[in-house]
Amino acid sequence: MARTAELAPGQSRKFMLPIDGVEEECFVVNFRGEFYAYVNRCRHIPIPMDWVDNHFFEESGRYLMCQTHGALYQPQTGECLAGPAAACGKYLFRIALEVEHDRIYARAPREPIERGI
Repeated sequence: MARTAELAPGQSRKFMLPIDGVEEECFVVNFRGEFYAYVNRCRHIPIPMDWVDNHFFEESGRYLMCQTHGALYQPQTGECLAGPAAACGKYLFRIALEVEHDRIYARAPREPIERGI
């Protein structure tokens, strides 16, 4: 998917991953030197979170933000901390990562993910 050196802290990259037989757009972020990945779908309304390609962090770089609704998510856990009431308390769908020899690999979740509202 990517090399660790290609993603400096505060940067992100989108990728496609087959989940339950469907190609899903996902993204990986480097938050303070650690890598986290999620399905690129807001938990308020199931639309992509980045309206500018590969831009997932809000201005301060502390939270992931849905660019359409302004929902804020914790980078380490995907928990929605602020935004539309329908999203608060929900979590982004997390993608498991493995880092081997400076390469980042993604694994599809074992359980199904919601695709609708």
